[in-house]
Amino acid sequence: MTATSASATVDPPGGSWDHTWTTTDANKGGTVYVEENGDVVSVCDTAADGLSARVKISVEQTPNTWSERYTLVASGGLGSCATARASDGGSHNLPEGSSIGVTVYLGPDFQHDSTHSYLNDH
Repeated sequence: MTATSASATVDPPGGSWDHTWTTTDANKGGTVYVEENGDVVSVCDTAADGLSARVKISVEQTPNTWSERYTLVASGGLGSCATARASDGGSHNLPEGSSIGVTVYLGPDFQHDSTHSYLNDH
């Protein structure tokens, strides 16, 4: 499932984010922000490099077995963001007590990807 924008507003960099991660390229062209309370995930395009910043959110079903929940794409160029929240319902409402996988990357081909996880305990 792909969501281009669950919210048209630019949330980051303000707010109290529990986790912030960037892509691995020299310009850090993509940044993902996570607020566990409310399952708020926002990905922002942070470099004028011609590549859209994206984030893939997954849930660990069994040890080392992940199930993709959704993907967000910041498709508006430098400064654009795409945001999802639990209140959006469906796949955006992440299960409490589960490990959540976060992969932030550029373009459709997982360029400069950076993968992290956290325990969704808020």
